[in-house]
Amino acid sequence: MQKLLSKTNGVIEKARKLNALYMKLQGAHGELQGELKRMQLALEAEQLKNSELNNKIKIIKLAQNIGSERTDENAEVLELKRKVNEYIREIDNCIAMLND
Repeated sequence: MQKLLSKTNGVIEKARKLNALYMKLQGAHGELQGELKRMQLALEAEQLKNSELNNKIKIIKLAQNIGSERTDENAEVLELKRKVNEYIREIDNCIAMLND
């Protein structure tokens, strides 16, 4: 009888530990769900920014094709340098927005 009682107490103790572990895991799951939601929102925002930047690039390329019919190589090099500088400024602005 004593042996049965000690085994029962052991099972009860294991059930309590298992329940405590379950509650802890439920809390961690809730935290991870919240973090996932925040990450998804951040990803959507970044995808939107990426889309806007791609649209700007398309507009710039289209404007280039319409407005310039240069054959002078030096002018093309200067234009490329200007665009690279413009892109660098845009990237710096994006990094600044991400840091805020």
